Amino acid sequence: MRIFIIGYMLCGKTTVGKKLAKRLSYSFIDTDSFIENKYHYSVEDIFRNFSEEVFRNMETEVLNEIIQQDDIVVATGGGLPCFNDNMKTIKNNGTSIYLKMTCEQILSRLKQSKHKRPLLKDLSFEEQQKFICSNVKDREKFYLQADFITNGLNCDIEDIIKKAL
Repeated sequence: MRIFIIGYMLCGKTTVGKKLAKRLSYSFIDTDSFIENKYHYSVEDIFRNFSEEVFRNMETEVLNEIIQQDDIVVATGGGLPCFNDNMKTIKNNGTSIYLKMTCEQILSRLKQSKHKRPLLKDLSFEEQQKFICSNVKDREKFYLQADFITNGLNCDIEDIIKKAL
């Protein structure tokens, strides 16, 4: 069994994924961390030194590697389902759960975040707001293909388990 947690940045994919994996006694993989460990570059450095396209191709390569494993919960990067037919790969190889959040909720979490986000690094807060709201709208068509959709703000792990299994 493979469970993929998808959604926009800051919606809690890693937090929910870790809790879900622990509860199910599954392995947990965060694709961004997996990429950083495999390629020895931070996500931010990959964007800065190479390009977003290089990073998206790394995500696809890593996804194809991860789907060889069983009994895993995978927290994908926010853009992973939206490029290179990755959502199709996810759907064909496991159960997907979309942690849905509004653009306002994401912006609220962004204000509190300690991590730099490569897509937002050179933008003012007003520009970040416009970018996030537009980007969430663009990516939603991929996220809505998930097998299950749940509120990212108040996730209930037991509810997710019932839906996923």
